[in-house]
Amino acid sequence: MKINKELPEDVEKAIRNAVSNFSSSEKREYFNWYKDSYLEVMNRLANSGIPEQDANAIARRLKAMYGANYPKQLATVNDEIADYKNLVQRIKDEQKAVAEKAEAENTKSKAEIREMLANTDINSRDLENIELNAQKAYPDNYSLQKAYIKGSIQTYLELKQLIKK
Repeated sequence: MKINKELPEDVEKAIRNAVSNFSSSEKREYFNWYKDSYLEVMNRLANSGIPEQDANAIARRLKAMYGANYPKQLATVNDEIADYKNLVQRIKDEQKAVAEKAEAENTKSKAEIREMLANTDINSRDLENIELNAQKAYPDNYSLQKAYIKGSIQTYLELKQLIKK
C-alpha cells in the first residue's frame, strides 16, 4: 500500500465536511488533526506487513464504522491490525495441526500396510498388483490405501476359497 502525503479528494472533502461546524480558528486545527490522523492510519496499515488487499479491507471497515472521524480510526487501527494478525496465526496453527494429524495418520497407516502385506498368504506377484492398484487409486493417502488393500485381500481370499470348492 503506497502512502501519499496528499489527501485523496474524497477524504479531503469528508474532512472538510466533518470540521465545517467548528469556528474558523478551530477548523484549520481540526482539519490538520484529521488529516494527520488519516495519513497515520494509512501509514500504519502500509507498514503492518498485512497484504495490501487486506489492509484496504481494514481501511474500508474503519471508514464504515467511523466515517470521516480519522482520529477515532487512528485509535482503533492497531487493534484491527492485531485482530487480523491473530486470525491469520490461528488459521495457520489450525492448518498445521490438521496437516500434522493427517501425516501421523498416514505414517500409522503406512506401517499397518507393511504389516498387512507381510502377514498374508497371497503370492507376491498378486500382492504387488494389489499394492500398486491402491497406490494408483489413492496416491499419498495411506489410510485409503490401507482400506483398499484390506478389502482386496479379503476379496482375493474369498474368491480363492470359492474357486477351491
